This record gives sequence, structure tokens and C-alpha cells, in this order.
Amino acid sequence: MKKFLTIILLSALLFASCSKDAQLAPVNETEGKATLTFDAVVGTSDFALDKDFTVGTKTWNFTQLRYWVSNVVLVKANGEEYAVPNSYYLIEENKAAETNSAYIYPANKRESIELAGIPAGDYKAIRFSVGVPEKYNNNLSLQAGELSQLNGMTNVSWMWATSYIFSSLKGKVTEAATTKTLVVETGLNTNFKTVTLNLPSALHISSAKSTTILLNADVTRITDGIDIMSTPVVGATQATVMAAVAANYSGKVFTVKSAQ
Repeated sequence: MKKFLTIILLSALLFASCSKDAQLAPVNETEGKATLTFDAVVGTSDFALDKDFTVGTKTWNFTQLRYWVSNVVLVKANGEEYAVPNSYYLIEENKAAETNSAYIYPANKRESIELAGIPAGDYKAIRFSVGVPEKYNNNLSLQAGELSQLNGMTNVSWMWATSYIFSSLKGKVTEAATTKTLVVETGLNTNFKTVTLNLPSALHISSAKSTTILLNADVTRITDGIDIMSTPVVGATQATVMAAVAANYSGKVFTVKSAQ
């Protein structure tokens, strides 16, 4: 009888253990996707074209905001990295513009990128660059991602060969009744800058749920520390100022608003 009771007890314990293990068994997660959004703002206001924004003593009115986002990388909590393949994206809010005699680039607003094929796991940071890597910047015949000569983001004046415009902010700025036309652009390989942003907390990405990463891109920080009334046009002939603008993109313009 004791042996019989022992067998029954062991069987019950084994059954309970198996049931518990079955309940706790992890779901087989597959790779996920995430929407990465660059929300343009002017300080605390939403960015918009053809609208006056007063910041301090200056009034800004923008007609274009465009920049390349390249080499997107998601960093796991354990330090592993996932580099998104062919991640070259043009973020923009602009009016229609002629890029050559045969092609008109349409007006467009694009703030979001869809990232797919992300290995399931917990992620702590995101890294990306503003601009186009040297390999493609030096040879416009090479194609990857959204890189193209037909989007009005190339320039023949910055080096002996053609190259990409990395970023472009256009409009006008007014201070003390004086108005200047604003054209702030970056380019050249030395101004290819990388941005690293830590997420507020570990972000789990998998096939089990939709994921969004929302960044603020503060346009007022693009010209931070620059006497824009004295130098309202920034390009290759203002190399020092252009380098300062590129540094602002890497260290001041972007912040994480949310990740969920």
C-alpha cells in the first residue's frame, strides 16, 4: 500500500510539474518590425512649411527640410547589434522642385521609416547617420536603398566629382526688421555624422506586437551656435560653418520622444 501511495504521489507531482512547465514555456517569437518616425518640430511646436515661428528674437519661415538617414542600427540590451540592410532613407518635407530639365520632384512629406526583419529581443539604443557614406557619395552611379540622383539632393560644386547633399533647410529668417533668405546645407565626406540615442527603457521587438520609436527632430537646433543673420547661406564655401551644422545634427537635433 505504501508503494502504491508513493507511486500515486510521484505521478501527481510529475503531472503538476509538466503542467506548470507547459504554462511557462516561452512562445516561439520570430523577427519583428518597427516604425521609426522623425517628428520635425520647432522648439515645442510642430514643424510646418510657410508658417511663421518666433523663437527668441528671430522669426523663421521654412520652405524645405530634407536630410538623408543612413546605416540604421538597433542595439540589444546585451550589446548585440542589428544593422538594417540597405538603410538609406530620405526624410523630407518640401514643395515640388525641378531637379533637371526633364524631371520635377513632387512635393512630399515623409517622416516615418518601416524597419523589418529585426531579430526578436530587447533593444536599448538606436544608431544612425545623417548623410551618405563615402562609398556612395563618391560614386553616384552606385545604387542602394533610396539613393538616387533624381531627388534633387546632389550637388556638383562641393568637390571635383558630383556628391550628395546630406541635409537641406531652406526658407527665410527675420530679426529686427531684417529678412535673410535661408539656405543651410551640409555635404562632403567629413560631415557624415553618426547619431546614437539611448531608449528610455529596454524595448522588446518581436512578431508578437507592433513597435514604434518616435524621435523629435528640432529644427531650431540645426543652426544652434551659428550667427545665422551673418551667414544665412551655408554650403561648401562656408566649410567651418557647415561643419558646425553637421555637428549639430549628430549631437543636438535628435532626441527620443517615446519607444513602445
